[in-house]
Amino acid sequence: MSASMSISTLLLTTLLLSVPLPALASDPACTCYQSTSNDFFTSYAFHDFRLVSDYGGRTPSLSSNLPSTADDSTGISGDDIGTLQSGFIASSNQWNDSWSIQQWGKGKADDTKYRMWNALSNVFIDKNTDGTKGAKTKLVLRTKRFGDWQSSAEVENKQKNLLYATTRFRARVKGASGAVAGLFYFRNNQNESDIEILTRDQPSKIRYSNQPVLDKNGNEIKDASTLVDLNSLAQVDGTALTDKRSTVSWEDWHTHRIDWVAGKSSWYVDGKLVLEKTYSVPTIPSYLTLNMWSDGGMWSGEMKPGHEAKLEIEWIEMAYNTTDTTPTRRKRAVTQLDCKVTCKDNSSDSGVLNGGWQKVGITSAGKKRIVYGFWSGTDDREFAIATAIGATMAVVLYIVDNVI
Repeated sequence: MSASMSISTLLLTTLLLSVPLPALASDPACTCYQSTSNDFFTSYAFHDFRLVSDYGGRTPSLSSNLPSTADDSTGISGDDIGTLQSGFIASSNQWNDSWSIQQWGKGKADDTKYRMWNALSNVFIDKNTDGTKGAKTKLVLRTKRFGDWQSSAEVENKQKNLLYATTRFRARVKGASGAVAGLFYFRNNQNESDIEILTRDQPSKIRYSNQPVLDKNGNEIKDASTLVDLNSLAQVDGTALTDKRSTVSWEDWHTHRIDWVAGKSSWYVDGKLVLEKTYSVPTIPSYLTLNMWSDGGMWSGEMKPGHEAKLEIEWIEMAYNTTDTTPTRRKRAVTQLDCKVTCKDNSSDSGVLNGGWQKVGITSAGKKRIVYGFWSGTDDREFAIATAIGATMAVVLYIVDNVI
C-alpha cells in the first residue's frame, strides 16, 4: 500500500468513527445523479431481490386452464389468473409500493398461433444458487406454453411520470425457444424503448428497438430495431463498434443498461456502450416495464407445449427525472435541478454492489467532501476505501473534489 493511500485510509477511518451514520432511506446525501454519459437526474431507486427472506419457499404452481371469464376480445378477466406468491410479492411494501403485476391478455390473431394471458403466478421470488456473489434469491418472470394458450408475465413500475432515465438490470434469461424477455420504457406504441431477448436467437444476440418498428403497411422501418451480436459486435445495419468484447451470453448474469434522454436512446452491457439511436426516441412521460411472453407469432416464435422460459433479475437500479424535474436544457441541468450535491456514477457494472450512487451521508474534510454509504459485497473502485463489517457488508467512503 502506498504512503498516500495509508494516509487516506487513516483519515477516512477517523472520520468514519467521528461522524454518525444516518439512516439509508431517510437522509440521502445526493440531490442529483450524474451518469457516465454526463446526464443529470434528480431521483434514485434501487430494487434489490438478492436477499429476500420471506417468499413462500417454493415456485407458484400454474393452472393449465384459464378462468371462464377471461375475455379475448377485451383482454380482461373477471377472475384472477393464478395466485400471488405469499410473503414478499403478496404483502411487502417494498414490492407493492413500486410494482404492479398485470393480468391482461389477448386472443389468437391472424399473425399469432395461440392466446396469451399474463398470470399472477408467473412473477415470484426464487432461490438463487448460481448468481452473483452474495445473492441468495432472485426475481423471476416466467412464461409457459399450454395446449391452446401461453401463460406469460408482465410487471409495471408504479412511477408513471418518468421523463428520461438511466436503468440497469442485473439479469439473465433461461429456457425454451419461442419466448421474448422485455426490459423497456413504455407509454404507448409510439413511445417505447426496448431491450428484447428472444430465446429463439443465439445467446449472444440482443435486439434493441425504439418503437414503432413497422410502418402502417407492415414493413420494417430503417433504424428502428437493431439485432446486435455482443461477441462480434456485428449489427444488422452494417455499423460496428471497435471495442472488442469477450464471450457474452444472455443465459449468464450480466448488467444490461438502457439510457433514455432527450433525442437519444443508448444501450450498454456490463458498462460497455453497445448502441445508440436517435430514431423515435420517446418524448412523453413513460414507465418501466418488465415482461416474459410468447404468442406463437413471427417475433416470439412458437414454444412447444409444456415448455417454459424465465427472465431472472437480481436487482434493478434507476436514476431518473420526472415531469416535475426534467431540465429544459442539458447545459443548465445543474442549475435548473438545484444540484447541491451531485453524485457521479462510478459503477463498475460487475453486479456485486448496489451501485455507485447509493450514498447516505456527507461531511467535510478541508476543501474536500466525503460521501459515504452502504452496500453488500466488495469490489475495486477508484477513490473508494472499504472497511469490512462482517462477511458481506462494507462501508465505503468517496473523496469527492467537485461537489456542486
